[in-house]
Amino acid sequence: MPSEIPYGGTPNIEPNQGGWAGVVYAMAKVGDKIIVGGKFKSVKQGTTTYPVTNLLAIDVRNKHLDTSFRPQLDGVVEALEPAPDGKSVFVGGKFNTVNGNARPKLARIDVSTGQEVANGTWRTPGVRHGAVYDIELAHGRLYIAGQFTKIAGIKRKGFAALSPTTGGLSTKYGTVPFTGVHNGGITRVRRIAATPDGEKMYAIGNFRTAGGEERRQFARLNLGDSSDSLDTTWKTSGFATTCNTVFNSYVRDMAMSPDGKFVVVGTTGGPYGTSQLCDSVTRWDNDTTGSDVRPAWVNWTGGDTIDSVTVSASAVFAGGHPRWSNNPYGRDSAGPGAVTRPGLAALDPRNGVPLSWNPGRDPRGDGAWSLLVTSEGLWVGSDTNYFLPPSSHKFRGKIGFFPFEGGKTLPADATGQLPGKVYVAAPGTLVQRNELLSRTFDGTTAGDAVTESVSGGMDWSDVRGTMLIDGALWYAKSDGKLYKRTFDGTSVGAEQLANPYADAEWDADEPRWKGNEPQFYSSTSGGRTLGMFFDNGRMYYTRSGSSALYYRYFTPESGVLGAIEYTAASSGWTNVRGMFVSGDKLYYVASDGKLNTVKFVDGAPSGSSTVISTADWRGGGLFVG
Repeated sequence: MPSEIPYGGTPNIEPNQGGWAGVVYAMAKVGDKIIVGGKFKSVKQGTTTYPVTNLLAIDVRNKHLDTSFRPQLDGVVEALEPAPDGKSVFVGGKFNTVNGNARPKLARIDVSTGQEVANGTWRTPGVRHGAVYDIELAHGRLYIAGQFTKIAGIKRKGFAALSPTTGGLSTKYGTVPFTGVHNGGITRVRRIAATPDGEKMYAIGNFRTAGGEERRQFARLNLGDSSDSLDTTWKTSGFATTCNTVFNSYVRDMAMSPDGKFVVVGTTGGPYGTSQLCDSVTRWDNDTTGSDVRPAWVNWTGGDTIDSVTVSASAVFAGGHPRWSNNPYGRDSAGPGAVTRPGLAALDPRNGVPLSWNPGRDPRGDGAWSLLVTSEGLWVGSDTNYFLPPSSHKFRGKIGFFPFEGGKTLPADATGQLPGKVYVAAPGTLVQRNELLSRTFDGTTAGDAVTESVSGGMDWSDVRGTMLIDGALWYAKSDGKLYKRTFDGTSVGAEQLANPYADAEWDADEPRWKGNEPQFYSSTSGGRTLGMFFDNGRMYYTRSGSSALYYRYFTPESGVLGAIEYTAASSGWTNVRGMFVSGDKLYYVASDGKLNTVKFVDGAPSGSSTVISTADWRGGGLFVG
C-alpha cells in the first residue's frame, strides 16, 4: 500500500485559471514520464510558473515538471493512452487543434518533445462532434470511445477502432452500435476496458442498447480476430434503473484488474440504498455469464459520487467526493458501518471493505477525477489542492503522488491449518471457565485436552467467539464489541478495541463526517455471538436465539466489518459455539459438544456433516494455532 503522505515535489496546477480552478481528468505513464491531461493554463514548479495548456509531463525520476514539454491544445484533455512505441501518447478530448494544427478530438504526441509524432505514418482521423472520453489498446487495435458521430467521414457513434500505427479507421472492428439513451441526454460511451488478453471489452455510458440488444449503461463485447460483437452471454440489470432523475447517466469510471479477473465500476446518482447501484463501487468478475449478472460486491458511499477507480495488485482505489465508505444505509449521513474516507478510499479487492489507508482530500471539491497506479505508487488527479485532514494539510495543486516507499505491505490474512493445535477458549457449558485448553488434531484424530498457561492477563471467560489471523486473536465479548490481541501460544498482548469507525484526526477536524459502528456491535446482535471464524474476506458467526450461520465481509488489516449481514445457511446452526475452516472443510462444535465436520464450498457449508470427535469441545471459542 502507498504512504498516506503525498510526495512534496510534484508540480502544482495554479489555483486561479481565469475564473475556474483547473482540473485533472487523465493520467498515463509513458517511458520515464507521467503525462497529465485536463483543463488548465499554467503550472508552477517551485516558485516558477509555466504557461502549459491542458497537457503536461512530469519526470518520473524527480517528480518535477518537464518544462520542455509544452504542447498547446485548445480544449480539454479527457483521455490518455500510451502508444506501443513507448515514446508517444494518444490524446483524446474536446480539443480541435494541437500546436496550431487541426487535430479534432484525437492526436498522438511525442512525450519528449511535445510535438506530434512525425514518423510519416500516423495521421489523426477526423473525429466529428462531441469528444473522445476514453482510449484503449486491445487486440492490436486502438479503440476510442466518446460522444462523436463520425470518423473520417464515416458514421461511428461513440465507439470505433483505429490502426494504432496509421490512425486509419477500421471497417471490421469497433463497429458494434451503441444507441439510445438511459435517461435523456445524448448517446455516449464514457469508458472502455479490455481484459489483458484482448478477448473481452467492457463499455459503460449513456446508452440503452449495444449490438441491437438492451444493455443499459453497461455492456460486454467480444473482440474477435475477424470482427467485434456484443457478448450475448453476459447481461446485467444492475444499471437499468434510474437514480436521481437529474443524471441522464450515472456510471462514471471503470478499471480492469491487472490480472484480468475482474472489472470495477464507479458511479454517481444519489443515496438510494442497497436496491440500486447509485453512488457506489462495484466489482464484476470476468468469468461470469448470465441473463442478469450481479456484482461480486458493492461498496456504497451513502450519497456521494465516485468519479474515478483504478486497481493495483493489492487494492481497488476509488476517488470522487465521498465523505464515507462502507455506507449502504446512509442517506447523506453515516449509517451503521460507515467509515470516514473523504474523497479517496482503498478497498479490499475480495470484498470491497475499506482498507485502513485514509489520506483524504479536504475540501473534497467536485472530485478526484483520475487515478493512476505505477510501479512507484499512486497518482491522484483532482480539482482541489489539499490532502490529509485540515490540521495536517499538505498543499498539492490538483496533482498528488503517494509513493509505495514509506507505505506498508498488507498482511496475508493467514489462519491456522490442520494438522495443528486446536484451542478451546473458555471451556464449559453453563459456566465458561477462565482457561484455554488445547488438543492436537490432524483432521481425524484428536489428542487429550491440555490446559495452557498463557501470560498477559486475558480473561478467557468473557470470550464470545474467536479467530486467529496473522498471529492476532480476534474475539467478541459480552459487551457486543470486537477486540484483538497478539497471541503466540504462550502469551497474549494488550487488548485492543477494534474501532475503525472512529478516526481521531478526521473526527476532530470534520465532526460531521464521523463514522458509525455496524449493528454487529450492538448488545442485541454482537452481544449474543456464540461462535466465529474467518475465511476469504468474510467473518462468519452464529448467535443465540438463531439457527442460522451468518457472515459479514471483514478485512483484518483495517478491522472494518461490512455493514450488511448475509446468511450462509438458514438452519442447523443452533447453539454452535466453536468453528474454524481448514482446507475445504468447516469444523464446528454442535450443541452436544461433539466436533463435526462438513464440506465448505463457495463460502457456505455443503452436504451432510460428520461427527469427527466425541470429546466435549464446548467453550467460548475455537481456533487453530
